[in-house]
Amino acid sequence: MINYSMKLCKHRFIYQSTFVGLVFFMFSCKQQIENTKSISEKKIEIPQLLSDSTLKEKTLNDYIQTAETIKPNVKNGVPFNKLDYDKIIAYDFAGDEETYPNPIDRKGKFTPVILKQQFLTQKQADQILSALAKNSSYGESSAACFQPHLGLVFFKGNKKINQISICLSCNTSITEIEIPARTHKIFNKGTDNEYSFTGFKPSGKTAIIKLCKEINFHYGNKKE
Repeated sequence: MINYSMKLCKHRFIYQSTFVGLVFFMFSCKQQIENTKSISEKKIEIPQLLSDSTLKEKTLNDYIQTAETIKPNVKNGVPFNKLDYDKIIAYDFAGDEETYPNPIDRKGKFTPVILKQQFLTQKQADQILSALAKNSSYGESSAACFQPHLGLVFFKGNKKINQISICLSCNTSITEIEIPARTHKIFNKGTDNEYSFTGFKPSGKTAIIKLCKEINFHYGNKKE
């Protein structure tokens, strides 16, 4: 009788422990899903203050029509000397590497974080492109983050030809068309650890800041 009672208690204990463990597991999974959902929502959420200040798709598309037309300049260097475009529009935007790395997304739509836009004059375009094509503009380290505030988009008519996004805080850039100068400084060449220093040198930063001062963009407030 005693052995039977002991066995019964033992089975009850195992059952209760299993039940409690199952409940705890289900609660933990629910919390994990909710936390993951919360993080995911935060990535794509646009703060109300920012949303109120951003430019709408129609405004951005209409502006392309009115932008000043310019001509490619063979003196600007590779790859801009052979790029076929007739407008360059600069965008001041609150970029992020995961959600909004460029002013225009993969579907050809403007991202909803653009704060300002300004077409470049021929002189402005020639100055910034010649700087971005020079080896002397690159060769320093950069941070792993990427939160760009300057985007340069090349158009032929209304069609996007290329776009470059720049983050001076992280000291780096991304481009849809390769710029050889960005990767000219190679370390450990020919080895498995080969890499390039694509960060901007002082001369590259100065050219970017100069342009942003002229058009009253975010990076215009930085010191050269």
